[in-house]
Amino acid sequence: MVTEHVAIILTGLFTLISTVLAGWFAYNQKTKDRMTDLKIDQIKKESENKSAINNRHIAIIYGEMWDLVNKLEADRCFIIQPHPELKYLYISVVLEVDRKGISMAKDLVCNIPMNDIGSFSKELASNSWLYFDNIDGQVFDLRIRSLMRMAGSTNIAIRQLANINNEWIGSIVVENTKQKPLSDDAREIMTNIANMIQFILPPIN
Repeated sequence: MVTEHVAIILTGLFTLISTVLAGWFAYNQKTKDRMTDLKIDQIKKESENKSAINNRHIAIIYGEMWDLVNKLEADRCFIIQPHPELKYLYISVVLEVDRKGISMAKDLVCNIPMNDIGSFSKELASNSWLYFDNIDGQVFDLRIRSLMRMAGSTNIAIRQLANINNEWIGSIVVENTKQKPLSDDAREIMTNIANMIQFILPPIN
C-alpha cells in the first residue's frame, strides 16, 4: 500500500516536473524567437538606412561628375573601383556620365581581374594623378591600351580616390574622345571633386 502511494506521488511529481519543464522550454523558445525577430528587424532597418544613405551619396557623386564634364568640356566621366571590399580581386567602372552619343566605359570595364592588369592597377594605386594624351606611347598595359582604343579615348585624366587611411579605393576618370586636350586646370578641379566625394563613395562587395 505504501509502495503504491509512493508511486502515485512520484508519478504526480514527475508529471508536475514535466509540465513545468515543458512550459519553461516553450517560454524560452518564444523568448528566443522574439529576440531573433527583433534582431532581424534591427538588421533590416540598418540595411534600409544604409541603403538610403548610399543612395543620397551616389546622387551627390553623380552631380559632381556632371559638373566635371561641363567644367572640363569632357565627353565622359566615370569612377573605377577595385572590389570586393578589402580583397580587391577585380576592377570595374561603377558610376558613369557621358555626353550624348558617347559610348559607355562601363560596358568595357567590368569585373576585370586585377592580376590581368597588374601594372596599370599598380599605377592607379600608387599615383594620385595620371594624365595620358598619347595612348600608344604612354599606356604600357596592353589590355588597358586596347580598352582605351575601343572606347575612343584620346585624352585621359585620372585622379586617385583614397580613404581616411590614405589607401586607394578607386579613381575618378575624365576623358575626351576627340583630339582636344583637357583644360589646364583639370588637375585642380578634379582634386577638389575627389576630396569631396572620396569619403562618401560606397564600396563594391
